[in-house]
Amino acid sequence: MPSVSAVIVNFNGADVIEDCLDSLFAQSRAPDEVIIVDNASSDSSLEIIRERYRERVRLLTLDFNAGFPAACNRGIEASSGELVAILNNDIVLDREWLASLLAHDTDEWSFWASRIVFASAPDRIDSAGDGMAVVGAAYKIGHGDPAGGHEESKEVFGPCAAAALYRRRLLQETGGFDEDFFLVYEDADLNMRARLLGYRCLYVAGARVTHRVNTQIGTLSHSYVFYGHRNSEFVFWKNMPGRLFWLYLPERLLFNLFSLLFFTLKGRGLSFLRGKWDFARQLSLLLAKRRLVQRGRRLTTAQFRRQLDRNWLRYRLNYARPE
Repeated sequence: MPSVSAVIVNFNGADVIEDCLDSLFAQSRAPDEVIIVDNASSDSSLEIIRERYRERVRLLTLDFNAGFPAACNRGIEASSGELVAILNNDIVLDREWLASLLAHDTDEWSFWASRIVFASAPDRIDSAGDGMAVVGAAYKIGHGDPAGGHEESKEVFGPCAAAALYRRRLLQETGGFDEDFFLVYEDADLNMRARLLGYRCLYVAGARVTHRVNTQIGTLSHSYVFYGHRNSEFVFWKNMPGRLFWLYLPERLLFNLFSLLFFTLKGRGLSFLRGKWDFARQLSLLLAKRRLVQRGRRLTTAQFRRQLDRNWLRYRLNYARPE
């Protein structure tokens, strides 16, 4: 049985961190080590961790809020397991979560997605793995569907990093999470780079998780819109293979127009435009990263294209579903 390290990123998680850690330590197959990376929390969560879990976790404290992907990378670097679980601090794990994932540890798979339901509506699914649309927009498979569905394990594009499991070699070869993302879409970017290298992901229906969605970032907040739509540009411009980039660029522009209209109606048009401006400001750096990604990819254009979803409008309409 492979060794497993669990990495949890914490930021002002006083209201959620105990439920998360208690569910992790109650696993039928416990992780071999638990590393918490704190992003300069200003609430009482650090005191809670030190008082209740000091002997059971390794706590890394950052001097400033470096963002979710940077904190994940610090935890990965400090870990030693052959497999690394990445967890949000606002999730609660079913007792058999890790055992269910490890039951599917075969050479065919290199990362695994969980079956995530809303804490606010446990009868509905938040994510049954993540997909990727041709316009570079990630989406949650099964988002809003009845929780009784999606009971079969199957291959998906990648996991939602709220509760995901990765082989260390995948994290090493991809370089882990791109820290320039800060938050939102960092998992979609990692998924895309891993898929370009030929790694495959399995959604494990028995790996059940409850998620307090957007506990810190909020739904349709400035940060949610700014980072989400800046970083979706990062994903498309950095990772989409050349022929597909030019093929789907017109649809990408249409997707952006549709999104601008949507967020303007929601009162977040300025947040959306600021995200696009910040993307344009970093374009030269992004193109340098693109050269590295495309030079290293193993899949042909045709192989990668088959993994993408043409129906990007479905992703956009999911914003209208309540969470």
